[in-house]
Amino acid sequence: MKFIDLDKLFQKFLQAVVKKYPEKYGNPEALEDDLGKLSEKFERTPNPDLDNVTPTEYVDALARYKELYDYVSDCLDTDVEVIDLVCDFVIRQPDCVEYLNGLLYEKNPDSKMLGAMLLAERGGEDVEDIFIKLLTVPEMPDEVITVAYEFLSEGEPRIADKILKIINDAPVEQQGILVEILSYFKGRKDVYFWLVTMLQRAEDVPLYAGLLGAYGDASAVDIMKSFAVDNDINYVEYVELRNAVEELGGEFDIDKDFSDDPYFKYMNSADADAPADDPTDIKQ
Repeated sequence: MKFIDLDKLFQKFLQAVVKKYPEKYGNPEALEDDLGKLSEKFERTPNPDLDNVTPTEYVDALARYKELYDYVSDCLDTDVEVIDLVCDFVIRQPDCVEYLNGLLYEKNPDSKMLGAMLLAERGGEDVEDIFIKLLTVPEMPDEVITVAYEFLSEGEPRIADKILKIINDAPVEQQGILVEILSYFKGRKDVYFWLVTMLQRAEDVPLYAGLLGAYGDASAVDIMKSFAVDNDINYVEYVELRNAVEELGGEFDIDKDFSDDPYFKYMNSADADAPADDPTDIKQ
């Protein structure tokens, strides 16, 4: 089938709507408010640039003739927007997961992002496996990692089991984000063990102290206090450890000398420079 830029047709459709109803859509905000409704109308309106079939019928034909994925790839290769109508058809195809997984490993960052977004929308156990694997691959774009992270951290408890099966073999640099996802699955000793392990590595003490505090296992209190005593921590790390211990109901009775710590000096300087309360300014 002939390649038609559906996004261009949609923009043309919107221009015609604005021209026909200038009083209603002269304000861009009004057009934005009705964009969903107008998009639906565009999808079901016969279009002369499509030989008078509707955009929905055109995309349906692409799917029936097995040309839908080629259409998406052509859009990505030519920097054409893949409209929502096409995306909706893609994720309904029985074999779409394989195609979308392939997009994650294309050089084009737009291909990677579209693949991640549509996989997340599709969902399912196979998508969980794809995203877990993706998080062990170095140099994935941050935006793609964020999609995978959010999908997995909001998922079913089985995701923790899947991560725990592969985390030992994952590159050390990628284990951290896997542990962050694990921290969403509460009440598991195996997850707790990994949180403690990451704290002991001392590569990001504030992060893992905070995760341990939020995880809710009170046995972490003594571990974090011992860590604070045994390690040369800075003031930021000290504060986060103290906050985590107190969040778990413990008492952080540990004193350390931070007189040479730059952040400690800065905080104390800021406190000293803050204006004192006016004793005459008493709120009733």
